[in-house]
Amino acid sequence: MTNSALTAGYTVHVIDDLSNNDVPLSLRCQSKDNDLGVKTLKVGDDFHFSFHWSIVGETRFYCHYYWGSKQQFFDVINRGISNDCKRTDIVTNHYDCFWKVHDDGFYFSSDNSIGSYSKKYDWN
Repeated sequence: MTNSALTAGYTVHVIDDLSNNDVPLSLRCQSKDNDLGVKTLKVGDDFHFSFHWSIVGETRFYCHYYWGSKQQFFDVINRGISNDCKRTDIVTNHYDCFWKVHDDGFYFSSDNSIGSYSKKYDWN
């Protein structure tokens, strides 16, 4: 992953907020340069990864989600989404972004507070 003190740092969280563990949630997150592997989450788990924004080119991570017969694929961070993340540390110029996976789809928040999430995607 790109690591430079000259650029903003980001942590992207993916939280399993499904109603139960009967069917496991799996996901695979990648960028052009990094494959974070397949992860299987249980309800309440917070899979997260951190990186620094690329000085050259486009920084973009996307995840493919699998839940039983349902799946979905979308960017979890790109230039547009990064504008909606919240700065959590002024000194280190660090931002956080949060995705919650629900039975009915995918919700985004900049600060993980109750009532702050808005639905962005349905399951396919």
